[in-house]
Amino acid sequence: MPAWTDEIEIAYDFGHLYVHDGAAHWSDTPARVDLRMPQVGEFGVPVRIEGYGAKPAPDLARWEHVTEFSLRVESEALAFASGTTGAARVGIANGAYRARWSARDGEYRFQLWPGPGAAPRAELKRPRSVPSDLGDIPALLHDEGVQAHGAVVGTRVRGDALQLYVQLSAWRDRVWNRTLRCDGAVRWQTTSDPFATAVLHGEHPGLLQFADERGGLSFKGAPAEPERLEAALRVAHAEAAGRHIAFEEGLAERLAIGYGRLASGPVTLLRRYAHVADDHGVATNLTVTGPGRNGLTLLELGDTFVVAERFSVVES
Repeated sequence: MPAWTDEIEIAYDFGHLYVHDGAAHWSDTPARVDLRMPQVGEFGVPVRIEGYGAKPAPDLARWEHVTEFSLRVESEALAFASGTTGAARVGIANGAYRARWSARDGEYRFQLWPGPGAAPRAELKRPRSVPSDLGDIPALLHDEGVQAHGAVVGTRVRGDALQLYVQLSAWRDRVWNRTLRCDGAVRWQTTSDPFATAVLHGEHPGLLQFADERGGLSFKGAPAEPERLEAALRVAHAEAAGRHIAFEEGLAERLAIGYGRLASGPVTLLRRYAHVADDHGVATNLTVTGPGRNGLTLLELGDTFVVAERFSVVES
C-alpha cells in the first residue's frame, strides 16, 4: 500500500510528457524525463500519484506502457509539462527518487520511492510501436516561452537512410542540437533557411507520386482553344501537386492534334486533368497501371521536406 497518494490533472501535446524538478522548465533537456504518450494530445487527463517507502511490485499485466527512471527533487515540487501546455506541479520532499510511470487507455499512474538519483532508465513494458516521431522539436518551436526557430545545418546519407542535423536556437543564446533520422527515404529537398514549424503529413501533394495509384490518361477531341485548356490544366496541376511534380510542357500542341496521351502519373492528379478536359469538351479515358506505395510520410521543416517510411530523433 502507498504511504501517500495525490491526484492531479495533466495536459500533454505532441505525444510527449516531461517530468522534471518543479523549478526547471520542460525544455531544460538534462533535467527532464521524456515520457512517450500514446496519442498526439489530451487535456484534463487525471494522474494518480503514489508515494512509497520502498519499491512497489510492478503490476505489469494491467498496463500497456511501464517505465522506471530516476529523479532528483531540489525545489520541493515535481512538475509534469508538455510543450505548449502549462505544467502541473505536486509538492514532494527534496531528495533522490526512483519513479515508475504506468499508462493504458487514458489511465495513468506515477509511483515514487527513495532511490538513486542517476540510475539508468528501464522500459519494463513498451507501448504500441509508433512508426514516426519528431521528439521535442515541434514543442520547442511552438512554445512561446521558448521562442525557438530551427535550421538544417547538415545532412548525411547512407543507403536509404537520411540524417538531418537540426539546430534549434532561442533567446538568451539557448541552443538545442537534434539528429533527425529518416529511414526508408525516397525523396528529399533540404535548405539551410530557418523554419518555424515541424510537421509530419500522412496526406500531402509531395506524397502523390509515391503513395497514389499510377495511371495514364488518353484523350479524344480537339479543344477550340488548346492554349486555354493547357493553362487550365496547369492551374489544376499546381493545386493538386504544387512544386512536387513537374508540369509536362507542350500540351497545347498535343491537344491540337485531337487524340493521344494527355498525361501519366498519380491517379488523383489525372482525375483532376480529366475534369478540366471535360469542361473544355474533350473526352478522356483513365487507365490504372500500378498500385501506390503504403507506409510513407512527408516531413516538412519550412522549405525542407523528406518523404520516408520512419522518422526518429536523437538528442545530441
